[in-house]
Amino acid sequence: MGRLHGPSLTTPEFRDIYKEDIASGRVGRCDQRRTAMNGYPPRKPRSARRFAFRKWAFVGAIAGASLISACSQPSDSQQTAEQQQPADEQARKDADEKAWADAEKTGTVAAYTAYLQNFGSGAHVSEASQRIVALNEGARKDADERAWADAVRTGTAAAFTAYTQNFSSGAHVAEARQRLAALDEQARKDADEKAWADAEKAGTATALTGYVQKFGSGAHVAEARQRLAALDEQARKEADDKAWADAQKAGTSGAFTGYVQKFGSGAHVAEARQRVAALETQGRREVPTIDIQKTCQAAAGVMVSLMGGTNTEQDVNACLDSEQKARDQIVKDGATYASADKKQCMRTDVYLPSYVEWLTCLEMERDVRKMQRDDQFGAGPYTLPKVSPAINPAATRQSQRGREPASSRRKGSRLEIY
Repeated sequence: MGRLHGPSLTTPEFRDIYKEDIASGRVGRCDQRRTAMNGYPPRKPRSARRFAFRKWAFVGAIAGASLISACSQPSDSQQTAEQQQPADEQARKDADEKAWADAEKTGTVAAYTAYLQNFGSGAHVSEASQRIVALNEGARKDADERAWADAVRTGTAAAFTAYTQNFSSGAHVAEARQRLAALDEQARKDADEKAWADAEKAGTATALTGYVQKFGSGAHVAEARQRLAALDEQARKEADDKAWADAQKAGTSGAFTGYVQKFGSGAHVAEARQRVAALETQGRREVPTIDIQKTCQAAAGVMVSLMGGTNTEQDVNACLDSEQKARDQIVKDGATYASADKKQCMRTDVYLPSYVEWLTCLEMERDVRKMQRDDQFGAGPYTLPKVSPAINPAATRQSQRGREPASSRRKGSRLEIY
């Protein structure tokens, strides 16, 4: 058969290179065996080597053939691992496909999520993720549509508000806000109409004013203000007519003067002034003229003689002022006095007649007649009228001393009251 390898395999250079290959792992076990079989045993003497050469050559040929056959095929464990790897890969692929088929059959987010969790690097990971996104989007749209349908069916502001809160980016948010605005406007109009109907039904200034204050831009504000103006005018006319009726009933210059002062632009102002002028003219004609200077000087002298002192001029001036005011009052209220009372009270034939005493007498008689005409008054006692201190301060001082005002006469130096 010849030698398998040349003598160069046994040279020192080859042995050094071979040792390095073994140390670095470049030579495997089969190569080591081949080298050992091809002349790398321990060196012997040259005579022994020639003797054993043929033996070694034969053994080496057999061992080399066996070694070549053994090294040309993998070991059992290697063969089993290499055969198992494709089987495992196929099993994994089969499991992946089955899991994906099950997920597709179920078609839910939970099924696709379970597939992703179990097969994170499977063949359908991307598609599973897309399916999950699509399912979530579809569920969101379905929920949006259901919520909108419920809101439309309910049709209330609360329902549309809830929809916009729960689906702030939903497909119907703009329409929901339009519906809310329309409902708010309708509610405002309904409230406006109801408030106006209530104000019209009440028909009072208070009700109309309340409507204007609450609905400053309402549909009936202009009409409400017109109604208020009409009511104010009506109230003013009614007050005017009532005041005029009261003045006519009193029939005095003072009553007509009071009407003119309160209703300067009233419907009866001109007539009231005419009545005042006529009453004063008539009163002046009816009231006799007396010499109040003489009366006051005599009365002052009496007061000085009774009370002492020397303030005669001061007493005279006060008396003259009181007498003039009393006369003006008689002229003013002349229409309220009965003719009989005027005849009885206004007497010029008495000693030192006085307007103050005439006024006191007239008012007393008038009030007594009024009490007699009124059935609601009992038998008395009655409070007699008091003369204003501004008109007759002297009479006031007399009443404080227990003297009752009445007509008077002077006899000699003594003033008699009766």
